This record gives sequence, C-alpha cells and structure tokens, in this order.
Amino acid sequence: MWNSTNLFFKGLHDFAKTTVTESAMDDRKYIKKLLEISKKYELEKFSNINLKETHTAFEGTPQKHPHDRNILILLKDPFSNEEFYEFSIDSIGTIEDLGSTTSGSGETAPKIRVWIKKGMTALKSMPFIVK
Repeated sequence: MWNSTNLFFKGLHDFAKTTVTESAMDDRKYIKKLLEISKKYELEKFSNINLKETHTAFEGTPQKHPHDRNILILLKDPFSNEEFYEFSIDSIGTIEDLGSTTSGSGETAPKIRVWIKKGMTALKSMPFIVK
C-alpha cells in the first residue's frame, strides 16, 4: 500500500537513479539560475567578512528537486548518486561556482559551493547496509 511517505521515498529513490548526463542541459540552466539568485546576496557576502561564523559550506553538484522548486539537492559525488543533501533555497547565504569535476570514465559534472546559514534545517541522505 502506497501512502505519501512511501511515495516520497520512492521519489528520492527514482531521483538517485538518474544519471548526470540525462539532465546535463537542465542542470546547467539550473546552476546559472542559482548563481544569478546568489548575486543578490553578494553585498551581504562582502559585508560579512567572516562567513564561516554565520554559515557552513557544502560542495557538490546541484540538481533540481523532482517536486519542489524551493529545495536544492546537492550531490556529494555526482557519479555515484549515493549521498546527497537537500537545502531550502531560503537557507542559502551565497553560492560559488567551482567549475566542474570529472569521473574516471570522462563524464563531467558542474561543482558549486553552497553557504548555508547555521541553525537551518537540512536533509542528508546516505545509504547504509542494515545488519
């Protein structure tokens, strides 16, 4: 029997199975939009010299959330799709473009650094083996 919780986890599972190359064009557009949004906070970034006191940095490859455009998904390793974070767009202080990362097989994926305001709620998904 499927309920909303099961559908949520099924959606996360389906999301985790998508490959980086399937939506490379959409990802580039999404990153460009995120960086444009981040420019609004540029003055805040420079006026707050010690960003580490008020924010925590996370690095990875961004992807759109499959159902909620107000959530950023950040894949820690875009080629394994094993561990990822979810952050509310409102919790983002600033975003830095770090270029791209390349897998051993030659696939490339964009990489960003996201500064999240301390004290905000986020989600970390990590696979594990049940023993």
